[in-house]
Amino acid sequence: MSQRRQIRTSAVEEITTSDRAVIECVRYIFSREGSKIPIKRAEILKYLQSTCETSTNQISSIMVEANKVLKTVYGYKLVQVEAKTGVQYIVVLDEECQSLSSSVIDPQQRRILIACLIHIFMSGCPVKEDDMWKFLSESGLLEENDYSGRKSFISTATKQMYLLYTKVGDGELARNIFEWGKRATEEVPKNFLLNKMAEALGKTPDHWYEQYKEATEGT
Repeated sequence: MSQRRQIRTSAVEEITTSDRAVIECVRYIFSREGSKIPIKRAEILKYLQSTCETSTNQISSIMVEANKVLKTVYGYKLVQVEAKTGVQYIVVLDEECQSLSSSVIDPQQRRILIACLIHIFMSGCPVKEDDMWKFLSESGLLEENDYSGRKSFISTATKQMYLLYTKVGDGELARNIFEWGKRATEEVPKNFLLNKMAEALGKTPDHWYEQYKEATEGT
């Protein structure tokens, strides 16, 4: 075999191997996406090493190409998120949708999540835990003493990164607060939440000037 032919054959094999790695990467991402839990870069690499013998120095280029496929073919994108355990990704829609997908979590937790996001958005700042539970109780979405329901909701919403639940302050001043998480910021349209609020109270969305301005900014 001539040297030129060897080079050509090697190039074809390289392209084939690279393409296969991208396909497997996309497949793995979709197999994990349903849980809405962030995917560790190390887990993707481990999978590709076992299926395609992908090396560590190839993973960055493969992730870039996989993200292109997710966008152009499926309408999704990868968003890198901060984590103490290394690089992680969440999968979100590439373009803003008109509502929170009904397939996100079970219907009851979806209603609670929407209410929480609305409360935080309308408050214009993080919401204290006690205030959030009071709001949900008064809204008839979560009973006042349903501690297991609270725990389940916090676990699901924070793992999926729709909400941040953090402790602030020290000693007697310590308290837990709720904030929008990375997935909510990327995926949930504020217009949708504001319209929900307006519908519930029989008002127009522009009744709340600051929130309306924020929700319609750039539209």
